[in-house]
Amino acid sequence: MSANIRALAMPYCLDLQPCGRYALLNRNYKPVGFSSRSFVYYEEYPVLFNVRITPKRAAAISLKGDPDPRRIILYNDGCIPTADSETWLFYQAKLAILAGLHHYSDDEYHEQDKAKRIRLANLRDAKRFTEPKGVAVSLPPNLSPR
Repeated sequence: MSANIRALAMPYCLDLQPCGRYALLNRNYKPVGFSSRSFVYYEEYPVLFNVRITPKRAAAISLKGDPDPRRIILYNDGCIPTADSETWLFYQAKLAILAGLHHYSDDEYHEQDKAKRIRLANLRDAKRFTEPKGVAVSLPPNLSPR
């Protein structure tokens, strides 16, 4: 497969997964850096992030200011974020917000509780948005409150 490195290595969207983590995806809806045309099960790879994205933060990151945290698009389908300086600066502002987010690891004992709380909060926020976007927002059994 031939593709511009931009389409593979630059974030296009964040996609909330049923577990409450986010997948950072490239233009081909693959994890950033993946070049495969095959279907990718995100949960099979270490590509999911425990980051807290509130509707307000989703709106700040989203291309159109959309507060829906289920799928956050950073640039338009027909847009190339590197096409001109104005578009690039707009995209850079979105990346700056994204770069400031903190990922809490499930592997670090002292971060496990925080990571779980973040996933639950992300799923609770997602329930507020009713338009289907392909993400189941019911809490998985292992994340249900005690």
